[in-house]
This record gives sequence, structure tokens and C-alpha cells, in this order.
Amino acid sequence: MPIIESESLEEYLNDVGCSLKEKAEIMEYAKNQDIKNIVRLLRRHRQSTLDIIHKEEKQISCLDYLLFQLEKVQSRQ
Repeated sequence: MPIIESESLEEYLNDVGCSLKEKAEIMEYAKNQDIKNIVRLLRRHRQSTLDIIHKEEKQISCLDYLLFQLEKVQSRQ
């Protein structure tokens, strides 16, 4: 019996933004019921996603600071 239905797994992988390569690897591991490697790849994808989010949060913080500084100057004029 499969760990999870193939169609459901593919949908999950699409929803979480896995690349075609990641999806192919995970689907192959799922076919062989290799949960250890599926978890390893999903954790790596999760970390990559978090890295992107943290980078973008930093960019937003910098943008907020720049806007704050410009609005402060503007209010003095």
C-alpha cells in the first residue's frame, strides 16, 4: 500500500512549490516507500523556502526604514 496516493502527493508537492526535479525525486522515493529520503528532501525544501522568506523579510525591513526616513524628511518641509 502506498504511503500516500500519487495524485495527492503530486498536488501537495505543487502546492509547496517543489521544482520538477524535486517532485521527480520525491515521487520515485514514494514509489519505493523510502520515507527517510522523502523527509530529507522535504526538509531541505522547507529550509530553502525559509531562507527565501527571511531574505525577503530583511528587504521589507530595509524598505520600511527607508520609507520612514524619507517621510520624516518630508514632514519637516
